[in-house]
Amino acid sequence: MSTAITILVATVKILWLISSPILTVFGLREWKRKRRDAGLRVALPLALGTVLLADWALFVCFVIHSATPYGMYFRTSWATAGLLLLSFLAAIAAIAAPMGRWQLALASVLVLSLWVCIGYAPAHYLRRVDFGIVAVDDRPVAACVYLGHPTDMEAEAFALVRLEHGGGDYVFDFDSEKIRAASSSEYVRIPGGVWFLRSVQSGTFAEPLPPRQLNQFRLRSPNSHVVTVQF
Repeated sequence: MSTAITILVATVKILWLISSPILTVFGLREWKRKRRDAGLRVALPLALGTVLLADWALFVCFVIHSATPYGMYFRTSWATAGLLLLSFLAAIAAIAAPMGRWQLALASVLVLSLWVCIGYAPAHYLRRVDFGIVAVDDRPVAACVYLGHPTDMEAEAFALVRLEHGGGDYVFDFDSEKIRAASSSEYVRIPGGVWFLRSVQSGTFAEPLPPRQLNQFRLRSPNSHVVTVQF
């Protein structure tokens, strides 16, 4: 059963990856078959198709260069942000295409989803988890815990702990065993988790207080309380 699921997941991912250029080619074929004149609006599908194919090729190169001996590590930059924006603009522009509209629009959305879900999500999306005990001055408090993995390495996880009632937000780096204070303006809460506007790895991390137990982080809050998080 697990083998069948693995094959199914791999098949879906492959189809997800190759669907965009296939749809783009079909959109360009329809444009070539139905074009009547050489106006700017008529040339829009050709321009969009060229942009989409180039964007998709750059995404494939990005994925290839993100492979390391230890797994995938997606290093985003201003260049990848520009390509993400380009995919978004292409999806909007495809609505105005006189021919091949739905093929080009769907291809644009697929390329955009590749950038968001594969290129950016690992370092920006943290999912809500139901483990972790949080205490302030040794008294249990209500808190939300979110966990993410910017790389394929399980040990290189990051966690966001958000204390209720304005108790503060903190980001934990499991690999370096360091902590930094966070702000609610750094992320957006979405169903099932949070999305950091910048990489969760950004910021200055500091050494925590000495732990008292295994898998425990202790820190001193700005108001001099000791926050303890037991994972």
